Amino acid sequence: MNTAIIYYSKHGTTLKVAQMISSKLSTENTLIDLKINTTPEIEKYDSIIIGCSVYAGTSSKKMKSFCNNNIEYLKSKPIGLYVCGMEKEEIKQREELERAYPLELLEKAKSKQFLGGEFILENMNFFERMIVKKIAKTDKSILAINHENIDKFVEEFIL
Repeated sequence: MNTAIIYYSKHGTTLKVAQMISSKLSTENTLIDLKINTTPEIEKYDSIIIGCSVYAGTSSKKMKSFCNNNIEYLKSKPIGLYVCGMEKEEIKQREELERAYPLELLEKAKSKQFLGGEFILENMNFFERMIVKKIAKTDKSILAINHENIDKFVEEFIL
C-alpha cells in the first residue's frame, strides 16, 4: 500500500505533524506539500491522508480547492483527514475539523482528528504575532501537538 500525505502548512506545524504520521505508518508513503505541488498526481496512491491548519476558524483556500477539485477521486480511496490548530474545547475542535473539509469526505474518512498545534512566534509576521499575543495572552511560543491523537489517528487509518 502506498499512501500520499498531502498537507498545507503555513508556519510548519502541519508539516511536522505530517512527518510524525509518516514515521508511524508501516506502509510506503510520500509527503506532498500543496504550497510546492498544487496539482499532485494522486492517482498513483492507494490511500490518501490530508492535513491542514486552521487559523481564525478556517482552513486554507488552497486545501479547500484541492479537496473540491478532487472530491470524486478522493471519495474512491481510503482517506484520513486531520487538522492542526490551537482550539482547546473539544466541541470547537470538532467544528473546526468539520469546516475544514467537505462533508462528503468527512463521512468517508477512515480517520479524522484534531491534532493540536503550535504558536511559533518566530515563524509569524508582525501582525500575526500581535494577534497571538493578544488572543493567547502570551509572548512565548506554545507547543501543543496532541501526540495521543496522532497515535489514535494512525491506528484508525491503518485498520
